[in-house]
Amino acid sequence: MAATAFADAAQYHREFEDFAAKRNEPDGLLQLRRQALQRLETLGLPSSRQETWRFTDVAALGQMAFQRAGDAPVAADRLPLLEGPHHRLVFVNGRFAPGLSRLQHLPDEALVASLGQALLTHPERVVASLDQLKGLADNPFAARNSAFWEDGAFVYLPRGVVLDLPLHLIFFASGEDTASYPRTLIVLEEAAQSALVVDYRGQGRYLNCPMTEISLGSGAVLDFHLIQEDDPQAWHLGGLRLQQEQNSRFTGHLLSAGGLLTRTDIYGLLAGEGAECHWYGLTLVKDRQLGDQHLLLEHAKPHGNSRQLFKGVLEDKGRIVFDGLIRVQQHAQKTDANQQNRNLLLSRQALAHSNPRLEILADDVKCSHGSTVGFLDPDALFYLRARGIGLAEAQSMLVYAFANEIVEHIKLAPLRERLEQLLSERLYPAAERKV
Repeated sequence: MAATAFADAAQYHREFEDFAAKRNEPDGLLQLRRQALQRLETLGLPSSRQETWRFTDVAALGQMAFQRAGDAPVAADRLPLLEGPHHRLVFVNGRFAPGLSRLQHLPDEALVASLGQALLTHPERVVASLDQLKGLADNPFAARNSAFWEDGAFVYLPRGVVLDLPLHLIFFASGEDTASYPRTLIVLEEAAQSALVVDYRGQGRYLNCPMTEISLGSGAVLDFHLIQEDDPQAWHLGGLRLQQEQNSRFTGHLLSAGGLLTRTDIYGLLAGEGAECHWYGLTLVKDRQLGDQHLLLEHAKPHGNSRQLFKGVLEDKGRIVFDGLIRVQQHAQKTDANQQNRNLLLSRQALAHSNPRLEILADDVKCSHGSTVGFLDPDALFYLRARGIGLAEAQSMLVYAFANEIVEHIKLAPLRERLEQLLSERLYPAAERKV
């Protein structure tokens, strides 16, 4: 396929018709794709004049031409593999790589497969769940994914099924001026349980537009981890929709450490009474990286509980944007919600934009939010140095402790240990630079 300018709306239809003609999909899915294409044409490329994109300038995408990423060989040692028994699905440039994937014995009626496989075996189940959740309707990158996704992961756990082993989804991108649109669809019915790790990595200058949809039935439990370590030249513009029913529990862990410009837009709806949603996020930026996290969490029913703690560590001329909103609807009485964003500057040239917010329409709630941006605490530094610890080591200890508060919430030991090692390698040398 010839390269297509991202902002060239006239090209969207030609690109889409060429893409759709090569697919053999149910009519319902094709209709969803065409609806997404219409949204994309209406929305266009975001501008910094729009409030939600005020600090995230993607105008450079309008001057770049991306072609759909082709097949690329990837050695297994390039992948961020988990230690210990687990299920694994690998996708390279948005396409399923069966030779790198591995599934252990699955519970009866559970379906863990690529979306391409699921469309062949269970098309009605995929179409019934895809693009059915609320949120991100005004995000052009989510629309582009919905129009042009080629493959991805489908996880369906029926009522009461527990996936004993963690499931690891790896999305690896490779190429120069290429684009891929990986899709992940997760459906846990009543009382189903799972732990899931999603890794994004790559090599080259590429555009990665992933989209994840998660639907949790009553009493379902999901421990979710999203790790973004794209190439330093890459653009990562992802989205996630989440819907929770009565008494479901979701714990999300988001670590962003790669890419030139990265943004993740999250919309969560606590649609059932007693739903519980916790998010722990950590963004690491250096050089001229920009890391952006946008979160909208909506409480629609009583007795909901949510906690969000997002942290950022900024080096050099790195920039971070955090925009978080907790919305409590009128009938969501007895809601208990808290949102915190904390940013640590390791350079006076670094810049953090923090905007946590509350929108409360109910009158019997317990809600709070807060934000901090600053440098290392001189009193804590003095305390350590007074006990014979050198300046560089004392700085490193404080930075590591600040960031590791997020990682230590991860229950999955192999992943937690891997990320602790990443923090050690990334932050200890950085902290030795004097602010």
